[in-house]
Amino acid sequence: MATVNGGTVPANFSGAGAATAALNTFFNSSTTFTVVSGGGVSTVSGPVIVSASNSAVTLSGATAVVDTSAGGNSVTVTTASRIFAAPNDTVTAAGASTIFGASSGTTRFTASGANSSIAGGAGGFAGSASGANTTLIGGSGISIVAVTGANSLAVAGRSGITGINESASSGSEMISTNPLGNSGTMIAILGSGADSVIGGSGASSILGGSGNDVFAFINGHAGGSEVIVGFTASDNLAFGGYSYSGSNLPGEAVGPIGDVITLSDGTTITLAGINHKIF
Repeated sequence: MATVNGGTVPANFSGAGAATAALNTFFNSSTTFTVVSGGGVSTVSGPVIVSASNSAVTLSGATAVVDTSAGGNSVTVTTASRIFAAPNDTVTAAGASTIFGASSGTTRFTASGANSSIAGGAGGFAGSASGANTTLIGGSGISIVAVTGANSLAVAGRSGITGINESASSGSEMISTNPLGNSGTMIAILGSGADSVIGGSGASSILGGSGNDVFAFINGHAGGSEVIVGFTASDNLAFGGYSYSGSNLPGEAVGPIGDVITLSDGTTITLAGINHKIF
């Protein structure tokens, strides 16, 4: 290991745009990094640069880990840290850690700590989050995450495909399919808890769980298409800002795969397998 003054280090970090922006937010020209140039177990304090490729690195005490190598590393942190992955890294994070996906390749991860945050990059992103109160944001590639921690929030990426599997979760979870008018696609499987799904732009497909789920749509934050499979009598549709009432209902027709509801902002909701109007 070696210790270096930050300067513009890590100048050769080539993460996705959001990761690079976060890097610039967390560090400045006076930041001092400890450089890990090989595999093994290290106890450090403060931010760390991983400069070697295809190594297995375990770090205790690191507040941040920036992989500036060509990637292919297995990076394990035993305390809460911010991890900026390189292409094809595998990240195992404990504590309330934050993981940023890489600009290419596939970042694989396991996040076990409560209050963790995970943000996909331009590359692929796949892993699991078991800690409660986890926040997950899909990337612009393909992001696939299994969620078991209760009270987690998952948001579709700005583009690309975000897949969220909550089938093993019994806690209440929240999913936002695309709240900011982006084009990302969300595919989600809900669990047995009382989950909430907020519809947005882009296309989404949701497989309902066994809990009392709520599918909410907010005027001005939608405009996409959502297919809900497994909608039951214990689930609810909620509309905000549309001024709907008993005498002013959204458009509705029975389509080829089920009831299709069309909202005033162009949002369409398809309730697969329901072959009659519900309004």
